[in-house]
Amino acid sequence: MSNYFDSPIFVLGLPRSGTSLIAGSLNTCGAWVGSTFPGDENNPEGFFEHKIIRENVTKNILKQLLGCDPLGVRKLPPIKYEVRDSNLKNIIWKILKDDGYEDNRSWLYKCPKLSLTWQFFLDAFPNAKWVIVTRDHKSIIDSILRTNFMNQHSTDYVFWENFINQYNIRINALKNSTTNYKEIISSDVVEKNYISFIDIVNWLGLTFKKETIEQFVYKPYYNFKH
Repeated sequence: MSNYFDSPIFVLGLPRSGTSLIAGSLNTCGAWVGSTFPGDENNPEGFFEHKIIRENVTKNILKQLLGCDPLGVRKLPPIKYEVRDSNLKNIIWKILKDDGYEDNRSWLYKCPKLSLTWQFFLDAFPNAKWVIVTRDHKSIIDSILRTNFMNQHSTDYVFWENFINQYNIRINALKNSTTNYKEIISSDVVEKNYISFIDIVNWLGLTFKKETIEQFVYKPYYNFKH
């Protein structure tokens, strides 16, 4: 295992905050994402979430180890919890290796549920770099209420305001536990304000590719009303 595997890129934030957009943009800059969920009506360009890690690792942490909602909506884990030896690093190494990862470049795992499970991932990967994606709360809730896999839980605005607050408490706990993170407003990339994004790309050791990013971002879907 090299420094690449030991220093993953973890992209997280609230659901519908633009984590897919940022993860996809980082993928165009050279980050390895592996076999991810394809696009659909909610995210036509793709979710950029590794299938096996999300389904077999992250959801199992939430359900089996923390006794919470594996979808990360209803019952959330406590803000702080004890992380025992989970063998997570070895489990993920096998998943990535089986998926063709050759440990020759930076790999990225994006999942909003990292906001809830970060303590496991930080314990397994203390050298990880965390990219925290932000978006104004009203736009997040408006997007949630338009998205079928989110609004199936509730169509109540106040429910989602509380949801956002609970996620932010846990994200702030991550920020208080490591200095190895940077934040980015997802709409900046859409608006071609690349200052923060270029800073993150350089920090991650990737290569900023303006034309490739804009081919990915500037499609009818990314009018940022999603």
